[in-house]
Amino acid sequence: MKELEPKRIGIIADSHGNREATAEAIRLLKGRGADLLVHLGDFCDSLRRDRTAAMIDLLRENGVLVVKGNNDFLVEKMLADERRPPDVEGVKMLAFLRDAPVVRAQGDIRFAHSLPFDTLRAFYEPIDTGNTRRAEALFNETDFRILFCGHSHLPILFRKSGGRVTREAIPAERPMTLERTGRYIFVVGAVTGGECALYDKEAGTYERLRIGKGDNRGMDQLLVQSSSGPAHRPAH
Repeated sequence: MKELEPKRIGIIADSHGNREATAEAIRLLKGRGADLLVHLGDFCDSLRRDRTAAMIDLLRENGVLVVKGNNDFLVEKMLADERRPPDVEGVKMLAFLRDAPVVRAQGDIRFAHSLPFDTLRAFYEPIDTGNTRRAEALFNETDFRILFCGHSHLPILFRKSGGRVTREAIPAERPMTLERTGRYIFVVGAVTGGECALYDKEAGTYERLRIGKGDNRGMDQLLVQSSSGPAHRPAH
């Protein structure tokens, strides 16, 4: 897949070593016409290191662009700090993890695990804490139009329009049209919870998509809660 001027971007986040769910999301997004796939980090899991090689192979085979999450950083450090030199497979994994950027930019769009900065803090600090304070600060500090991020596992939208920032639940399987003058932060949601998304640049739409291979259930109930209160999925 090519990074140059994609029309439809398929977005995945927070696999935590779940190859089956990630593969299903890739199939769904390709079937929906995605010509670029981006993983927003935590494709690895520091407690499931045995799944790292299979996950990286899957991402490579499908041309998925990645950004580094906190778990990916921890696995990278573990591999680098091992006393015995890594085998050939270990060398490949370590190279992939080291090469993964913390943030990617495409015009006025940013892709990051959480904050769109090239710092260690960026993939540890969640944007969604159940209110709009961090999103408001981020909009004030930056000039991106759209940020796609993960880390927090509940799909949530922060929208800045008319000088006001709102935190909104995202209905599933229903494309939403973005305002040309609006600014957005999309917390995509974890593929381990059955989440992925499709952004259509030409149509100017974002769609939350659901798969059936996630580890967690009850996400839609959490979304109902989030629209009326501060409930949010903790980051990992």
